Amino acid sequence: MRVALDDLAGRLAANASKLPKLILLNGNEPLLIEEALDGARAALRELGFSERIKYQLEAGFDWSALMGAGQSMSLFSERRIIELRVPKSLGAPGTKAITEYCGHPSEDDVLIVMMPALDKRQRSAKWVSAIESIGWVVDGPDVGAQQFPAWLKKRLQSRSLRVESGVVEMMTAQLEGNVLAAAQEVDKLQVLAPDGAVTLKLVTESLADQARFDVYALTDSCLAGDLNRALRIQQRLQSEGVEPVIVVWSLVREIRLHAVLAAGLASGESRSMLFKQNRVWSKREPIVNAALARLGSNQWYDLLERAAHLDQTVKGQRYQEVGTLWFQIEQLCARLCGVELSLKAKA
Repeated sequence: MRVALDDLAGRLAANASKLPKLILLNGNEPLLIEEALDGARAALRELGFSERIKYQLEAGFDWSALMGAGQSMSLFSERRIIELRVPKSLGAPGTKAITEYCGHPSEDDVLIVMMPALDKRQRSAKWVSAIESIGWVVDGPDVGAQQFPAWLKKRLQSRSLRVESGVVEMMTAQLEGNVLAAAQEVDKLQVLAPDGAVTLKLVTESLADQARFDVYALTDSCLAGDLNRALRIQQRLQSEGVEPVIVVWSLVREIRLHAVLAAGLASGESRSMLFKQNRVWSKREPIVNAALARLGSNQWYDLLERAAHLDQTVKGQRYQEVGTLWFQIEQLCARLCGVELSLKAKA
């Protein structure tokens, strides 16, 4: 079965009695894939899937481990989400293993495979047909220059923002098709427009706001490993009353991107192709390369877990942490720089 990316979480909730055994989540926009994955996780947690097992396809990956995970029982008899990240392609061993899994899927688990967008040849492959026979193929949209304005408008509407005529056009021109930057800007507008009304004046001020550039400077300092500068910027943002939620979103976006890049490099994918697919502009390559050289793939995914944890905390949805939000942001920045700070919270 084919399922639209935006419908994934809702379809899972609506099909509680007949869930897919396997979900193939494919697309070339990391942000959209990650958001869909977050929604799927949340929907499955509500249905009793309280355990999560994570795998990442790398050179020498042991496919028997994945097959064994699907056949073994949970220690606490809990329903499980099994996740497999595929930075490039499954390869012959992978397509064979997935086909075999489809022949004997776990009755208590849902396997979610995340990979780049399927090409025409892959869509007609037997292993994809095998997945469709027991599960769902979820296609992430490509957001190119032509699709960007419509995607941006839909994004604004999904956040209950009402935009004045010309807002979408102005944001499209300023953001130059950068989905990650656009998502961050929309999130920021949610904070700046609590009544939901987004005017041209508000967008103009937002795009020109120095705090925005300070937030970008903070993430860049972290990626460069310059902790002293990062802490100075963080303290300035705090003193100027910048909302912590804006800073956390910026850090989460960058960590998500670098986790994808690190995974691709670990699996042997071309660095130049990865940068092109993920819109890493040439002027940012040095700083991105520095961050990737400092932290390995597993460290990036550990950071992603920590960032997601902080994202939930800053939204007040879950977790009770020791210390202020800004202290937790400082801790995350330090880890991005490859430094462990004292865990003693500031007063």
